[in-house]
Amino acid sequence: MKSYFKMIFAAALIGFSTSANAIDRHSLAQYAASLKGLKKEQLKAALYDIMKQKTVLVYGGKPKGTWYGFWYSDRDTATNECYNRYSDKKFYFGNKNDGKAIAGMNIEHSFPKSWWGSVENDAWCDLYNLYPSDSKANSEKSNYVMGVVVNVKSQSGAGYDKVGTGYADGQLVKMWEPGDRFKGEFSRSYMYMATTYQDLSFGSEGAKQLQTGAYPTLKKWASDLFRQWSKRDRVDNQEINRNNAIAKLQHNRNLFIDYPNLAEYVWGDSMDVAFDPDMSITTASDDSRYTGVIVPEDPVTPEDPKVTPQNVTFVKTTTAPVTDKRYLLVASVDGKFFAGKTVPGTKKYDYLHCSPVTDNTGKITVSDDNLYFTFEQEAGGYYIKDGKGRYFYQDGVHSNFNVVKSKDKATVWTITPNANGTFLIKSPDGHVVQYSKKYKSYGAYKNANTNDVYPMLYMEDPTLGIMTIETVKDDGGAVYNLQGVRMPDGVKLQPGIYVRSGKKFFVR
Repeated sequence: MKSYFKMIFAAALIGFSTSANAIDRHSLAQYAASLKGLKKEQLKAALYDIMKQKTVLVYGGKPKGTWYGFWYSDRDTATNECYNRYSDKKFYFGNKNDGKAIAGMNIEHSFPKSWWGSVENDAWCDLYNLYPSDSKANSEKSNYVMGVVVNVKSQSGAGYDKVGTGYADGQLVKMWEPGDRFKGEFSRSYMYMATTYQDLSFGSEGAKQLQTGAYPTLKKWASDLFRQWSKRDRVDNQEINRNNAIAKLQHNRNLFIDYPNLAEYVWGDSMDVAFDPDMSITTASDDSRYTGVIVPEDPVTPEDPKVTPQNVTFVKTTTAPVTDKRYLLVASVDGKFFAGKTVPGTKKYDYLHCSPVTDNTGKITVSDDNLYFTFEQEAGGYYIKDGKGRYFYQDGVHSNFNVVKSKDKATVWTITPNANGTFLIKSPDGHVVQYSKKYKSYGAYKNANTNDVYPMLYMEDPTLGIMTIETVKDDGGAVYNLQGVRMPDGVKLQPGIYVRSGKKFFVR
């Protein structure tokens, strides 16, 4: 009876929102209140007690079945497209929710039921464990563990599943690897499953990824990888909406989505720190501390100077003469790239104009660089967007970047890794981003051998630590967390790592 009332109370909290499905920060903290002050295995046990309280749908294409649930959790409401994370094939729902399966698609389990003995239990029907999948891709990945594939046997399209072999605890095993833009989402799904169903006994292929028992359940190689992927592929709006939709159907939430740093308290660098659902960064509808880092809504003012995020590197033309350096500062925040300050150009077209952002000492001037370009991740590559929200595309005539006001004409640019650890930015028709001495700008020029064009633009591996930073305006000792969010003045800092004036410090 006690568990029943706990579930009813949780459902009431989940239903309270500022929109149809969303949850606000206060209601989320109430839902997760029992986690406060807990660490490591005690925290995981409390998460288990919360998230196991649910009412799953019946499995399959039946009335009120899991395909009925996918209509709410995995449908583009504008086009009726069914989100397929496993291959580049497109699938669509009909015009109404009849609960029927889509031809050519399967219900894919992130945790296959063979891992726990093929019992048709809640884990088999849990929508947080289920995704609609292209049938062929589903068959190819089989019931293999998820990890880094080093020997690729097959791939379901650029940016989608790889299937082959990879290393688990030093052993080469059959493995599948999701596309980069889904790695965080699948990682948070796996961490949910390893917690919500920590009472199951794991065998078959799953024993290579999991160990039976309440803690840690995920083997260390797996939890380390999933935490890494979760940081690089951050929670986006589609994943937030999916979490909210499933919560409305099942009456429980994936708290690894709601609290993006939660995994660190269970398996990572904050295991010795007590978790606080009231203070922790969330993806709740009224909390911009996490999502605001990716897409700032307001321009930075002189009173609130921009601070360079944690991982910083340069993008430059490698052979530009010392007397005419053109650097493009790129800050990488978990896979999101922010390029440097722009200057007026000599042509009417909007090239990627860029002025130097370093002096002879190599220090980075950051507080007055208000206009940034972003590489916005999209299927097959990235859109390039300026600080005003305008997109760039290659028109094939002038061979430059022209501005468009929407994504309709925007070109998807690829960022291709080179053997020397750099990346090459390139348009679909083969034009490479290069610097023009004549026009003093970056553009997708056709001929790299003309006198006025320096060689292609390289982006060095953005996995370095904080570089030396010079802030033009004193920020008064403002403190930022590692996500680049400024901490409120006068508020006691929670234990963790922070940045002040470009330097890290630790609060115990």
